[in-house]
Amino acid sequence: MVGLNMNTRPVSGLIQRRWALPAVLFVVAGLIYWLSARLLGRTHSPDTAYFNDLADAFLHGRLYLAKPPARYDLTQYKGKWYVPFPPLPTLLMLPWVAAFGLKWMNTVVFGAVVGAANVTFAFLLLQSLARRGWTGLQRSGNLWLTVLFGVGSVHWYVATQGSVWFVSQLCTLTFILLAAWLAVATDAPLLSGAALALAMLGRPHVALCYPLLLGIHMQHAQDRMQDRSAWRWLRWGAFALVPLALSGAALLAYNAARFDNPLDFGYLRQNVSSDLAADLRRYGQFNLHYVPHNVWAMLLSGPAWDAKRNLILPTVYGMSLLLTTPALVYLLNAFCRSPLVIGAWVATALILVPLLTYYNTGWWQFGYRFSLDFMTPVLILLAVGAGANVGWKLRALILLGVVVNAWGTWWFQNPRFFS
Repeated sequence: MVGLNMNTRPVSGLIQRRWALPAVLFVVAGLIYWLSARLLGRTHSPDTAYFNDLADAFLHGRLYLAKPPARYDLTQYKGKWYVPFPPLPTLLMLPWVAAFGLKWMNTVVFGAVVGAANVTFAFLLLQSLARRGWTGLQRSGNLWLTVLFGVGSVHWYVATQGSVWFVSQLCTLTFILLAAWLAVATDAPLLSGAALALAMLGRPHVALCYPLLLGIHMQHAQDRMQDRSAWRWLRWGAFALVPLALSGAALLAYNAARFDNPLDFGYLRQNVSSDLAADLRRYGQFNLHYVPHNVWAMLLSGPAWDAKRNLILPTVYGMSLLLTTPALVYLLNAFCRSPLVIGAWVATALILVPLLTYYNTGWWQFGYRFSLDFMTPVLILLAVGAGANVGWKLRALILLGVVVNAWGTWWFQNPRFFS
């Protein structure tokens, strides 16, 4: 027994050291997000949080909001108001609301905690890639990329909001990151597939991240010099698809229960802004008509001169990714024929299809918030593109992104700019 204790101490110490830094990152990121909201007095759940109210509705046997605190972006059907967005955040809030009641469900705190979890998963993913030898970065380089993700991208302001649109994106991103990390760390198709299936319950189109998981498996197989036949890949891929199929079926059943039609998410009858309603009614939710405007918002849009305040300020329509996260230029270095890189590029390209053909750019936002849907494969590509270390040029771009996103978070949280 004494010998057993002596052998296990180094192992337990290694485990503790391995998890100490992720735990610190979780705490620090959560504090940054919470304090960002607190400093500008935005600490209460907004009326447009909705998912907390829907959790309470679920607990009372309803799929609709009996007395919604607001009606913007809700869908009315047969005289009842529904939250059209898929229910992942509601499912995550259920235990808290069940235990403590709706009154104590603060969605701003919830968003800060989920955002902190995302930062932690991003770091764990980067570390796992490095341990496999798939990227050349050491821990310090992975920490720099974690800073880019946590406060050098639109993730910062999104994690401070607590409203329905932002919480949905945060929760979806959590499970995309988890899926990628599990795929790298375990190569288990059901585990990684189940995580991505949960992400689908927040934003269904992120199922298009599936090629990333397949690319990671193929990288594993290549490293182990295993049989690279199509049959092996198809078998792994089929197992990974099973949870995705079950998630899709659950969403169809949820739609049928709400709107008597499994294919109806309620978006076409959504109570949207009049600025968006005309195009939605004329062209539908997805159409090539929207591509030029979406490309402009994602890559070309900049801040504008506010003559009333004599300031250069962002616009609520979004701002170019190259301005909010300038380090993305290092994606130009991430081109090689490894299965991991190919899978990441394919996943990014596929996710861009619904985003670029969508009827709005993200609408009320700083930066291009829909970029969080493809941030996981992009983060992997950045780790590859950084090479053996994060040099001073990349560090400077990361720090510039931090400054820009601090400015954007301050602007977006400040009500005087929207009066």
